[in-house]
Amino acid sequence: MGQIAGTGASHGQNEGPEGCIVALDTCPQSSEKTADDKEDELKPILRKVSRVLLPLLFLASMLNYLDRGAISFAALQMNGQLGLSLQDYGLGSGLFFLGYGVAMVPSTYLTMLYGAKWYAAITVAWGVVAACCAFVTSRAGFFATRLLLGLAEAGAWPSASHLLCQFYPSDRLTRPYAVVCVSSVIAAVFAAPLAAGLMSLDKRGGLAGWQWLFLVEGVPSVLLGMCCWVWLPSSPLTAAMLSREEGQLLHEKVHGSAEAAAAACQPLRWRHMLGLMLDALRRPLLWLLLVVGFLWVLAAFALNSWLPLIIKNMLAGTALTNSSSSGGSSSSSSNSNSHTQEATLLTAIPYVCATAANLAVAWHADRVNERSLHTGVPFVLGGVVLSCFTVLTRLSFAAGFAGLVVAMTCAYAGQSTLLASVAASLDPQHAGVGLALFNAACAAVGGFAANAIAGGLAQRMGSFSLATIVMGVFMAAAGLLAAGLGIYQQCWKQLGKEEDDDIKEVELQQQQQAELRYRLGSRCTSSSLMQIQ
Repeated sequence: MGQIAGTGASHGQNEGPEGCIVALDTCPQSSEKTADDKEDELKPILRKVSRVLLPLLFLASMLNYLDRGAISFAALQMNGQLGLSLQDYGLGSGLFFLGYGVAMVPSTYLTMLYGAKWYAAITVAWGVVAACCAFVTSRAGFFATRLLLGLAEAGAWPSASHLLCQFYPSDRLTRPYAVVCVSSVIAAVFAAPLAAGLMSLDKRGGLAGWQWLFLVEGVPSVLLGMCCWVWLPSSPLTAAMLSREEGQLLHEKVHGSAEAAAAACQPLRWRHMLGLMLDALRRPLLWLLLVVGFLWVLAAFALNSWLPLIIKNMLAGTALTNSSSSGGSSSSSSNSNSHTQEATLLTAIPYVCATAANLAVAWHADRVNERSLHTGVPFVLGGVVLSCFTVLTRLSFAAGFAGLVVAMTCAYAGQSTLLASVAASLDPQHAGVGLALFNAACAAVGGFAANAIAGGLAQRMGSFSLATIVMGVFMAAAGLLAAGLGIYQQCWKQLGKEEDDDIKEVELQQQQQAELRYRLGSRCTSSSLMQIQ
């Protein structure tokens, strides 16, 4: 206000009434400059935040995936030693997601209440449980540890999402989300050679290879959790790397206004949490994204859990007939160890491609400011290719494996854009709750069903043919819904632009008519004066 008045006064003294017009015209420029200044101030602040927040969340998410995904590699040895069938393995894998979904919302509430401290605590917890998986000796123990690991890891993703939403404005979320999302894909790349090396320690120290795998991958999570307890901040206002002014500026920028920022600092109550959940569920876009996410999980989570076993059965020639939970028939047991190593290492290839695709899609989505089509198109392509797995595998091992690579790449190419769409559809106050609901519904129901269905179909049919077709259909359906949403959004955006152009054209015509009337009026006035004279 002071700048506007000052500008108007200075122009008014020098230029009279026309100075008012100049002063009014400079108001938007002054406001734009202020907004640009704030954006310039925000960049170094976000760099400071990213240097601390993103590495810790990246490492935690990577270890989270390693601990969760170790089962898919361990199964190559563990299933045979514990006597687990394909259906048993599918049920155990599904129980993880059941526990994961059940504890999701309570864990998110504790995250919103205690912030980074809760995230650090659950990081330690899942590391301990993952290490305990090494001492499983029975089918019941396998089921119990998978359920407990799901309960421990339930708050990992919503906690990370909540923290990201506290530090990054909604228009800056896609890249941080991509960093966290791609950590799991990168973890899968390193998981394969790491698992191959650890499982080659079979019989060393009186432990099987799969036991070494669980132990070595569980302990680092405990250590990282302790680091997060010390260094991970909960909000810009309490971040040690920011000054008080920087923290306040970022806090207000994230929440959109000083009032909303102040409201976000109020203590959270359980009733308030339920209110936020109900508010989030009133948004139709969230329901649509829930359906997309659920269908995607039915395909991607199952493919992720079963990929090493599928590849090992392909190497043994049993992927389409006589498939087994240990990756080959008993007659091929002499080649079992070599197939285990080969399958474990080959699993890295799809994830290398998925990592590159995930980063590329997230980058391009940010650049063009569009998410839905970037989610839908890869899912449709991946679903179609995965549905053709049986045909491709009958052609050759290379063709079948290439199909799996394309399917996995496409499945994870749109992951970060899907999650960013969920976060962007909600304000920062509802983002943590909305993402918790999204993950709870998709992981608990979708994750459990995905693995149970895949295991049941593989057990009943004696092959992975029908299971891969079902996965492909689910993935393609998710892609079609997301792509449809993207087309609708683009049409709506184009319609809005056309309406804006029409409004501008009408305003221009009105301005021209006003100028014409002014000129005509001036001429009439001049003529009248001449007649009077």
